[in-house]
Amino acid sequence: MMGCRVNRSVEYHRSVLCLLGMVLTIYPASAGAQDAGFTDLSDLSIQQLAKLRIATASRHLEDPRKAPAITTVIESDEIARSGWRTLGDLLRTVPGFYTAYDRTYLYTGFHGFLQSGDYNARLLLLIDGHRVNENIYDSALIGTEFPLDLSLIERVEVVRGAGSSLFGTDGELAVVNVITKSPSPQPEMRITVSPESFGGRTGELEGSFRLGDATALIEAGMYRSKGVHKLFFPEFNSAETNDGIASDLDGDRFDHLFLKIARGELRVEAIFSSRNKIIPNAPYGTLFGDPRNRYLDARGSLEAAWSRDLSNGAQIDVRAYCDYYRFLGGFPYAGTSSGAAADFFWNEGNNHWIGSELVYGKRVGRHRMVLGSSVEHNLELKQTNYRPGQKPFFESHQNPTDVAVFGELELNLNRHWAVNAGGRFDWQSIYGRAAAPRVAVMYFPTQSTSVKYIYNRSFRAPDSYDEFYVNAGFLDLPNPHLVPEYFGTHTVVAEHALGKHVHIASNAFLVALQNNIEEQVNPSGQSFFANANGDSGKGIEAEISAGAKGWSSRASYTFSRTRDAETHDRLENSPGHLAKFNGAAPIRRYGWIGLELFSSSSQQSYSGQHISPFVLANATFTTPVIVNGLQIAGSCYDLSDRRWATPTGPEVASPATSQDGRSWKFSVTYRRPFSKREN
Repeated sequence: MMGCRVNRSVEYHRSVLCLLGMVLTIYPASAGAQDAGFTDLSDLSIQQLAKLRIATASRHLEDPRKAPAITTVIESDEIARSGWRTLGDLLRTVPGFYTAYDRTYLYTGFHGFLQSGDYNARLLLLIDGHRVNENIYDSALIGTEFPLDLSLIERVEVVRGAGSSLFGTDGELAVVNVITKSPSPQPEMRITVSPESFGGRTGELEGSFRLGDATALIEAGMYRSKGVHKLFFPEFNSAETNDGIASDLDGDRFDHLFLKIARGELRVEAIFSSRNKIIPNAPYGTLFGDPRNRYLDARGSLEAAWSRDLSNGAQIDVRAYCDYYRFLGGFPYAGTSSGAAADFFWNEGNNHWIGSELVYGKRVGRHRMVLGSSVEHNLELKQTNYRPGQKPFFESHQNPTDVAVFGELELNLNRHWAVNAGGRFDWQSIYGRAAAPRVAVMYFPTQSTSVKYIYNRSFRAPDSYDEFYVNAGFLDLPNPHLVPEYFGTHTVVAEHALGKHVHIASNAFLVALQNNIEEQVNPSGQSFFANANGDSGKGIEAEISAGAKGWSSRASYTFSRTRDAETHDRLENSPGHLAKFNGAAPIRRYGWIGLELFSSSSQQSYSGQHISPFVLANATFTTPVIVNGLQIAGSCYDLSDRRWATPTGPEVASPATSQDGRSWKFSVTYRRPFSKREN
């Protein structure tokens, strides 16, 4: 099995010592600073509140220590100085998260839970509060298929842990809200060109301008990559399959368009993206080495949102939207008998839906409440399998509707105690009802310290692929009797501010997954999705963050243990230890150097095969604006050129996929403001 070339225990001693060294470096400079304290938010304006960057946990801007959740916020400056290429790269730096890539999609796990082949359906992904997961596969696209370039992001709010109580289905592991940048009040233009390893290149064109009383931001981008020239897959190592070598079969291309228009309390956003990926490892028993193995994911949305602060201390938010998703996959197969011609068919999914949401918040004395409702209707939810030029041999149509009500009450009992209680109730026309409560009890012994107990119960509703997909060629069967799976969590959190610049936190968690939706096989060899008996998990986590005068750093360690509730075996795709560090430091006037370290312990694949531990190190150098709006950045990934792999699902012949070694990316950005000519 491919993995690090060094001994596992040596690897962990090195990673832990490195993290401790980083912590000891930043601690003495900051521990002596005066206590920063916390401000009473009831006296702040909405503009001042916005600077605190905490909005997703409770659907309103709030004091981060009073949020009934564990929240990580990553700002645009850190994104720019870290050299991340995808949203998945960013999430991997958040405590408890890790990723896996099977040369098709990028998957993320959290606290030891990563189910192969579920397309991140247990992660709820939002853009400016708008749901990105579609309704066929519930997929959260976080790789090159994510519909935005990271340069458009103002900040990312990650609510770690269950989050269905306010947002509904898929919010089991986390809720990730990507907040995009607002249009600049002054007209300006940005052009970025980025060559990278494997023949990759990225181009972006962005402009901000005024439209009367409104401001607008428009961005168009493209990505092209030939991928790794030669990939070796030992499972196909025979003369008939080119000795297991896939040549020029890793190509990836992506196009996207983003538009945001803001006028007073009204905001309109439009997103369109399309990603086309060649699949080199012949999933689902397809022909190895056939370039027709490729997937297309297209995503579009149009949303209008209106927000107003009312005179009685209340706020109202309304949004209406229409969305689109299309999947098209090519599947070439060998003939059914010796000498028979190869077979080929398309697997297509189309989803169009509309929806609206209303959220009302009000402060009542020192307390606060939030009430909301939403409705969503699928105009088309269609899955088809067909051979070119023939009628579909499988076709499924549904038009489900989802109606939900949700709310939350924050009771600030006194200066030391607060209680937050709320939940959400969903009714869906196919699967029926689902409820997701949340309760948090919070204690504040000092202005710098908080202790919280949080109980959450989140859910994932069966998606259309789980319930209705059938493929006679592979004996996949529908199962309309699926019910939602539930994720119950108990979490205890302690946070403390060490002066103005250092923050430490730790938490312990206990998790129970019930009715988990998994692919299973009956005695006849037929595969189908069904509700299983459940899984459980527990663990502890510690983190520290610091920043001052251009310096910033984050370090964390996570220990987790996940088990199958029936067999008590350790779950697949579940590393027991994660250690990570991210930091950026100014280099005089020349720019910033960013460093990332990530260490993962061993894990098992779905087949029980051992996946070796690994340590990764990435570095990025970013200049300030050099001259005439010009800025340069360069990144090197996997500095030590480690051999490492991540587990894959049963749809792929290999139980693990080898990842790229050392690679690089270079970016040149040019910004130019536009001013009106004076007469």
